[in-house]
Amino acid sequence: MIDAFAQTAGTLLAFVTALAVIVTVHEYGHYIVARWSGIRAEVFSVGFGPRLFSRRDRRGTLWQVAALPLGGYVRFLGDADAASAGSVPVDPDRARQSLTGAPLWARFATVAAGPVFNFVLSILVFAGMAM
Repeated sequence: MIDAFAQTAGTLLAFVTALAVIVTVHEYGHYIVARWSGIRAEVFSVGFGPRLFSRRDRRGTLWQVAALPLGGYVRFLGDADAASAGSVPVDPDRARQSLTGAPLWARFATVAAGPVFNFVLSILVFAGMAM
């Protein structure tokens, strides 16, 4: 009985750890390409729900880990919510730093970067396993 519980707990911990790594790499792809293209990120979160801990970097981005480790998000300047489903008015002087005010190439690169980073991660993992 205890062995079965320990095995289940170990499997669950491995799943949550793998998911956290995949989500972090994915969201970091969005974040870093947005930053390179001049779009300002306000929040980088691994997980949803109540914040467990956080820190603000020198660029003003709030980096946080939340209680439910089943996803994550990057909230950009002007986003109404974590899903970028809407936008809030942005000062015209800072409009270029918002996702909606950025040029098409910057928006495309930012949105595409998450899946591309996951694809690169999978290549690295399989290459590492093959070595």
